[in-house]
Amino acid sequence: MSENKAKLSKTQDQRSIEDVMKNDGYLAKLVNGYASRQSQLDMAHEIKALIDEKSTLMAEAGTGTGKTFAYLVPALLSGKKVIVSTATKTLQEQLVHKDLPILFKACDIPGKARLLKGRDNYVCPQRMEITETVEQHSREDWKKLALIREWLEQKTRSGDRAELDSVPENDMIWRKVCARMEFCQAAECHVESDCFYPKIKNQAQEAQVLVVNHHLFCADLALRENGFGEILPEADIYIFDEAHQLPDIAAQFLGFAISRSQLEELVRDIKQAQQLEAPETRKIKDLAEQLDDNIKSLNDSLGKWEKRWTWEKLNDEKAFQVIVKRFLSLLEQVVEQLKSVEERGKQLAAVQKRAKEFATQLSDWLNSQNENKIRWVESAQARFKFNLTPLSVAGPFSRQREQIGGAWLFTSATLSVNGSFDYFAKRLGLQESKNCHWPSPFDYQKQALVYHPVGLPEPRDPNYIKICLRAAWPLLKASKGCAFLLFTSHKAMQEARAILADHWSGDLLVQGEQPKLTLLQKFKSAEQAILLGTSSFWEGVDVKGDALKLVIIDRIPFAPPDDPIVQAREAYLKEKGLNGFVHFQLPEAVIAMKQGAGRLIRDVEDRGVLMLCDPRLSSKNYGNVIRNSLPDFPWVYDAQYAINKLTETDE
Repeated sequence: MSENKAKLSKTQDQRSIEDVMKNDGYLAKLVNGYASRQSQLDMAHEIKALIDEKSTLMAEAGTGTGKTFAYLVPALLSGKKVIVSTATKTLQEQLVHKDLPILFKACDIPGKARLLKGRDNYVCPQRMEITETVEQHSREDWKKLALIREWLEQKTRSGDRAELDSVPENDMIWRKVCARMEFCQAAECHVESDCFYPKIKNQAQEAQVLVVNHHLFCADLALRENGFGEILPEADIYIFDEAHQLPDIAAQFLGFAISRSQLEELVRDIKQAQQLEAPETRKIKDLAEQLDDNIKSLNDSLGKWEKRWTWEKLNDEKAFQVIVKRFLSLLEQVVEQLKSVEERGKQLAAVQKRAKEFATQLSDWLNSQNENKIRWVESAQARFKFNLTPLSVAGPFSRQREQIGGAWLFTSATLSVNGSFDYFAKRLGLQESKNCHWPSPFDYQKQALVYHPVGLPEPRDPNYIKICLRAAWPLLKASKGCAFLLFTSHKAMQEARAILADHWSGDLLVQGEQPKLTLLQKFKSAEQAILLGTSSFWEGVDVKGDALKLVIIDRIPFAPPDDPIVQAREAYLKEKGLNGFVHFQLPEAVIAMKQGAGRLIRDVEDRGVLMLCDPRLSSKNYGNVIRNSLPDFPWVYDAQYAINKLTETDE
């Protein structure tokens, strides 16, 4: 037994969950205002049993339960290797930089926690040098490269993109210098080299707690499923926080997507590699030029309007069928030409590998006969994306879970629908797993209420948003802003923005006009702010206190019925004798609605009103399923009750 393991075994004898988490325990000495909660202790003991039995648990913990400490304390006390996967960067940073350092002390554990991100998050010194010495850039890009070079040489120790605040987060120049797999010369990159990623991976192997995101975990899952090795080290305990997002993210990685920007980037890199390492091979350059022309023709054949195409619709588009097959033929010719010269340079070898992968994927996409995977395309005036998406990830996910072994925890505030875990369980193949629910400790009956106005038209009414805002106006004035307006579409959000811009005298903050974190900071600091958002503000946003008193949701968040994935999943369920609305559309809407409603009350001191506009909540039978799944707020139908709640004071 190693010295560390011996220490851990000794610690386990000395400290229990109660020692750490009770009111006069070690956490209370380290965290100001810490108070033990029975639901948190119960959850921690359930997770200890899960770890001891190496079983699987779905755990729904209401907002305020303290689920992070509830799963981390028994995991740390076990002394076993832990992987924690989350959906958001915010929670990752909180775990690694705030929660885990405190908990290691409270548990008296000598281990370490590490954060591992996808390769794209780390700079590649080799790519940096190539980009600076070979490529042509605009003056602005040269300035950004100079800032990255200064950061690389003088400031960073990890090479993590999160440390670089002088270049915009999504700037295309980063894609040229990051450690993406298609550029990696893995044989030459090792722990002793200048490359950051091997060092980070090595540290991940040694950490007791490794924090990743769902995208990286699912990328690892897809590699294992396809027999290509793995990214992540083996662990004894796998914890998925914000687990409700996991099935959709898994579907992305167990399928694939090819976008116009990826193909254009490939063509640019082929031209660059040819010019640098095989300048006399004119054939490669000519084929690359033809590929470039065909990419534009592909986009033109799909039209200029934003649209989502099913395979059935695409089959009738003869021009598209001709062009996409011609493009695949050209791409396969490029692969063969590059293969003949790939030994002449690293860049030629890298682009040959990438071109071959795209050709294989595009061929699979065109010829797929897999009933579990659907082919569809997103297109607009200057972009397109080919998608192959599995209808169900339950098979591969459960298969890999069984092969990997260990204890598996899936937790979130929103896993159940009307008290049942069936929907989430079926999506990941967890039907045989145990489930538990711990309600929020918040007093929803006293802290807030739902205002559901009567007399609103059906959401399809062309004046629906205008009428909703008219109903909301007295509440917005009573709360002096301090409101989130959450919409199910960008179109509705922009319509509301246009109306409010002419009437609201305070700050009007709109998703997309500034980075999300900037909008949130402005919202918290402004005195009379209204924030308008779509899906990205329905979850993962935490505003406590008087800054947020009112949350308004325009309609039930059903997926668009003409969406190719929606149509395919409903058809798939129909073949199995199931109702697509009941077994797919409604559960998805319930989970999203629970997330949106969860923005309002984030602390025991919070007070406020949740305004739900959609009349279908009371006029349709399925409205009861949604209402029963929401927090236990009182429901009122007279605006004056809502205004009174918004203006009440604590006395």
